[in-house]
Amino acid sequence: MFARWSVRAGLACSLAGYPLALQGQDQSLQQRIADDFIALAGGVHPGYRIAHAKGIIVTGTFAPSRGATSLSRAPHLVAASTPVIARYSNGSGVPDVADNSPDAVPHGLALRFQLPNGAYTDIVANSHNGFVVGTGEDFAAFLDAVLATKPDSKHPSPIEAFLGTHPAAKRFVTEPARVPASFATEVFYGNDAFTFVNAQNVKQPGRYRLVPVGGTKYLDSAAATNVSANYLFDELTRRLRKEPVKVRVLVQIPNPGDPTSDASAVWPDDRNLVELGVVTLTTVAPDNAELSRKLQFNPVFLSDGIQLSDDPLPPLRSAVYALSVANRRSPSPAVPATAQQRNVDPTWLGFDTAAKTVRFQLIAGLTGLNGALNFNGFRDGQLTLVVPVGWQTEIDFRNHDAVLPHSAEVIPPQTPPPALPGDPAIPRAFTLKLAQGLPSEATDDMRFAAQPAGEYLIACGVPGHGAAGMWIRLRVSATATAPELLPTPAPGSR
Repeated sequence: MFARWSVRAGLACSLAGYPLALQGQDQSLQQRIADDFIALAGGVHPGYRIAHAKGIIVTGTFAPSRGATSLSRAPHLVAASTPVIARYSNGSGVPDVADNSPDAVPHGLALRFQLPNGAYTDIVANSHNGFVVGTGEDFAAFLDAVLATKPDSKHPSPIEAFLGTHPAAKRFVTEPARVPASFATEVFYGNDAFTFVNAQNVKQPGRYRLVPVGGTKYLDSAAATNVSANYLFDELTRRLRKEPVKVRVLVQIPNPGDPTSDASAVWPDDRNLVELGVVTLTTVAPDNAELSRKLQFNPVFLSDGIQLSDDPLPPLRSAVYALSVANRRSPSPAVPATAQQRNVDPTWLGFDTAAKTVRFQLIAGLTGLNGALNFNGFRDGQLTLVVPVGWQTEIDFRNHDAVLPHSAEVIPPQTPPPALPGDPAIPRAFTLKLAQGLPSEATDDMRFAAQPAGEYLIACGVPGHGAAGMWIRLRVSATATAPELLPTPAPGSR
């Protein structure tokens, strides 16, 4: 039974990432979860996600249904057609897991709707209706219990004790897993609730559900044992050569009293389903492996007309996803940050003492440190910009990262930074497109008066990036007579 639990625990979640934790630093919740994932996956698989490692990217279009705008004013529900990037995947963190293995479930489907002006919004779903638990703390405790349980553990084992007090988790790990005949015949559930807002500003919570237009089809146990190790991927490739795969995008609407803050609480089947439209997938993307490595699907990449609800999991998932990106892009994710730390470059900082002005070059993704989630080659607050209080400050931002978008804002000194951007701690101290981020080599500037005196952070505002280590410090000093840049010990280091 433990083997079954460990499989379902390690593979049944769309939270995924690997922590590039600093030596001596207390783990954040997202790092603790990521550590457990990598242990459950049997070690690091460089270049791959820690869960849902085996996947295939396909492309197509989305056409909205009549009446979709009654639920949301999102741009892709207004446009006649929107390009879509999709990724089907197995649940395991092992890249070569057999498609018919119990380790491969639940399967995943992520959709990216490519909106005008380089914007996008994502749906991230898997094939199990209901998440294992409702909070990040419970999820970390669940994974800890799985890892602490050994074949010779005395009863009740750690996982038995956990499941004894968490009935949703027990249901999650004991429900029989169905083996689909095809990715194209599987249903995928969003599980997390979001708030949909229409043109009249009417708000309605709901959960995504992705349903195959052609209906579901699953294999019996005999048939499931006779398929090849890559049958899902091979079948999808063959199918797309002949015909498109069509997926209905639905939103399940709760009744009054149905919980929206607990992704493990399954809403009854009789709840209303609103169809937003149909995704038509036609082509396996070229350079699939490289594209899969670069893409970061994220449940909090939202558009106008779609908002976070009171569900606590999406921001945490976002932070873990950012760690996953860092793992995929780092050549050696186990190397401590200090091993790749860059020296302070004096040309980054210029100032005029008489005019009391300072100019700082803030460069996102300057090096490969932390999977390029760094500023000027520093991560986790290991660089401090000191500015005398009251000085006029200009921060020239440039995104040097060739792959991911980035942004920056000055925020209160919360470590790690929150997964989602908020209001800046100093007026006007933020870049454009804070949540979406600016593309590679794009620039912007922040101009503000450095006041009041105190400690601040400069963090990337793209969801999850700051929480994954992309932040440095800003000290507005009442005693400093000139600006300076200082290397700073990592939080918790000795």
